[in-house]
Amino acid sequence: MMFNIKSFTTKLRNSNKKTLLTNHFRYIALFLFCSVLIYSTQTMFELYVSAQHSHQQLSKLQNQALELSASLSEETALNQTLKATIEQKKQVLKILNQRIDDMEYVLGLHETNKDLNLQERVNTAAIDSAMKATLFQLIPNGKPTPNVQLTSGFGTRVHPITKQRKRHDGLDFAAKRGTPIYAPADAVIEKVNKSQRGYGNQLILNHAMGFVSTYSHMSKFNVKAGQFVNKGQLIGWTGNSGLSTGPHLHYEIHFLGKPLNPRPFVDWDIKSFDTIFKKEPNVQWASLLNTVGSMVEMQVQLASQNHEAMFQTVNQPKSNPKQANTP
Repeated sequence: MMFNIKSFTTKLRNSNKKTLLTNHFRYIALFLFCSVLIYSTQTMFELYVSAQHSHQQLSKLQNQALELSASLSEETALNQTLKATIEQKKQVLKILNQRIDDMEYVLGLHETNKDLNLQERVNTAAIDSAMKATLFQLIPNGKPTPNVQLTSGFGTRVHPITKQRKRHDGLDFAAKRGTPIYAPADAVIEKVNKSQRGYGNQLILNHAMGFVSTYSHMSKFNVKAGQFVNKGQLIGWTGNSGLSTGPHLHYEIHFLGKPLNPRPFVDWDIKSFDTIFKKEPNVQWASLLNTVGSMVEMQVQLASQNHEAMFQTVNQPKSNPKQANTP
């Protein structure tokens, strides 16, 4: 059998074409596989990075949620505390308002103050009460010998020793010898007179606003001339010195040198504050009240301003030294 070179060459060429074509498809498939693999790897990496970022964001959000929850809990607790404080302040304000009502009733301001706000009512009550307290401190009031019986009043009477009808310019209190005598108001001791005649041992107290009080037939003195005394201070003891039928205190009140009936002053207290203005017409009470009221009002306003200034100072926030030194 004769070898056919042309036929072999043709077969070999066809075989090489098939191999080349197969290899070409393999390369294409390998390239496509590698491309898909690279794309998949890149996609997976991007997904991993995105997942990590999402996880970080989730952790951050969880932390923020925890912080917000804690802050909300604090605010809730603070709100509860504030509500409790507000309720407590309301109760205090209610009690304060009731006390102001009671004080206004005692001071006789319950009708005049009904259209004022709380601050105005407090100021008015403070001024009124301060004015009354000032008057009771400066003008004689109450008994100089507490719990002692009054035996003789003011006016004309028959003198128990001379048996003559004579004006009696004071009150007599039947006090046992050695009964304490107290100053009925602030004063300066004008005179200390030791004597066994007439009024006997006598004290003269010079009070404010033109008022003077005298104490006669005393046994001993507890003060000296020129000494300042306060209301309620012990000034001496009762006795039986001078022209007297027995131990007692003869008590007088003078205004601008004129004797007044001491009885309205002895009975004068906060409950009967206005009665003395009607019972004692020899004093220009309106002018006196206006003067004392103006003085007290100024003192109350100054005290209120000082209180507000102190309150603002206490509540003023402290400045940061570092911020203050920053240019």
